[in-house]
Amino acid sequence: MPSGSDGRPAPARPPAEPEAALLAREAARVRAAARADRWRVRAWQAALLVALLAGWSLASGRLVDRLFVSDPAAVVRALAGLVARGTLWFHLWFTLTETLLGYAIGAGLGLAAALAVALTRGGEPILRPFVLLAWATPKIALAPLVIIWFGIGIVPKIVLAATFVFFVVFLSTLAGLATVRPELVAVVRVMGASPLTVFRKVSVPSAMPFIVTALRITIPAALIGAIIGEFISANRGIGYLINAASSRYNTAEVFAGILSLLVLVLLMNAAVSALELAWLSWAPRESGRLL
Repeated sequence: MPSGSDGRPAPARPPAEPEAALLAREAARVRAAARADRWRVRAWQAALLVALLAGWSLASGRLVDRLFVSDPAAVVRALAGLVARGTLWFHLWFTLTETLLGYAIGAGLGLAAALAVALTRGGEPILRPFVLLAWATPKIALAPLVIIWFGIGIVPKIVLAATFVFFVVFLSTLAGLATVRPELVAVVRVMGASPLTVFRKVSVPSAMPFIVTALRITIPAALIGAIIGEFISANRGIGYLINAASSRYNTAEVFAGILSLLVLVLLMNAAVSALELAWLSWAPRESGRLL
């Protein structure tokens, strides 16, 4: 046994910590730090929301006429009244149906069209200017025509919602497919993969972040399309409810309708987030994402 300068045995060194234990401890520390960051961000968000509501309540009737801005308490009472009478659920069901159908149809057609164009040799450069021209056309200007073509029922609202979604998903998917690294494609082809296999195993997975982003940002776009249709010609739906309340100068009920739309968008965004976790489990999470 080694001895010190005074002849006494030197104290034994503690055994080195196994590498696996070090990695586990570091991973636990990172998870704890991320959890603390999330709670800190949520606390600041809650504080900001409380400050905004308090400022709104203090300004209403003092700095701004209550007729135009209402106040948080009146909005809550109006929302509770709409829920109690069943009015909110009746109108929300139609808006939800229009939004979901338009979203599903627009996203499905946009994704299918982008994949078909990508598989067609020379198709993308030929069609891109026409698609961009159609995308640049203001959709609100087309709303009266859609109402004329399809009537005043639920169909024109679905068409408008699908139109708002289609072009974003189509262009975003094409942009994602264009980012595939040629060297990665070359390696897979050297391994004997067919062009269809390369497209399915390399191109589409590489474009998935673009596709999921498009699906996320088109959630409010689909809702906007449905609401525009309800504003122009409808006798049901949240857009009709808001329009009717504004014609009566019932500002609290207008804000209650807007709040119900906000909740609807948040729920749809949560559904897309669940799909993102399933489809992009390999991708790093975005810590700074707003929603």
